[in-house]
Amino acid sequence: MIKLILGDIESQTGTIYRADNKSVYIDQDYSLINNRLKVYEQALQFNIAALQEHEIKIRLNRFLFTKEDWDKPCRALSGGERMRLMLCCLTINSKSPDIIIFDEPTNNLDIQNVEILTASINEYQGTLIVVSHDETFLEQINIERTIELR
Repeated sequence: MIKLILGDIESQTGTIYRADNKSVYIDQDYSLINNRLKVYEQALQFNIAALQEHEIKIRLNRFLFTKEDWDKPCRALSGGERMRLMLCCLTINSKSPDIIIFDEPTNNLDIQNVEILTASINEYQGTLIVVSHDETFLEQINIERTIELR
């Protein structure tokens, strides 16, 4: 279903109409993160608004990436760190996406990282599509409509 929504595949029957939008897909492997880069370099990849260096570092700190973490290779990050870095990068980007699609975002996250994710999602002003089995998380992010697939 995610691939249909993103337009990666076409439906076999029927028609899907997609509005022109900017969407971000955050998969379970956080594939938007380039493992060849370091944490600070990854943040720079999303800096299309030309934020100054100190502003990027302030945002990294807000997502618990201290000065000691900035030169850490992205390939060495845990699942929680990768999620936090992805969320941080989205705040660095000058234009928030219209749609964020999360695929099982709480998998492999500890309580602290789930809380950070929940707070970030609750601040987001666009459309969310969330695939999750975590009912508590779904309640905390105020999901209004659900589709259950069996």
